[in-house]
Amino acid sequence: MSFCSSLDIVGSALTAERFRTDIITQNIANAETTVTANGEPYRRQQVVFQEVPLSFSAELNKAASKTKGGVKVSEVVESDRDFILKYEPDNPNADENGYVRYPNVDKTEEMIDLMAASNAYEANLTALSVVKAMINKTLEINK
Repeated sequence: MSFCSSLDIVGSALTAERFRTDIITQNIANAETTVTANGEPYRRQQVVFQEVPLSFSAELNKAASKTKGGVKVSEVVESDRDFILKYEPDNPNADENGYVRYPNVDKTEEMIDLMAASNAYEANLTALSVVKAMINKTLEINK
């Protein structure tokens, strides 16, 4: 595996984790949104990652193939968990029984996911710095 492949892999992971962080912060920001454009409360979104395989044949055909290895966001899915019902008869969004449907977002769970995404991002930054140090040492050897 070349240094460039390592950089591609780390770069793809950084991009994916950044996107995951954006989705998590969107969930937190909409945790109290009871009505969206479709008339329902906001639904929690989750990022699904997919491996981009790095194979020997892909390395041989790198110029023709865009397969570099790493990870990518394959999709963003909405949670199918039930909405949270709260009894608020004075709320204009209450149903005929006085219940308001709130988003299925658990702020504690989102904060834990945000910490995990942040830790994964930091780990990939560390990997990037290691690859950069290896490149610099290789350049020093050639002097």
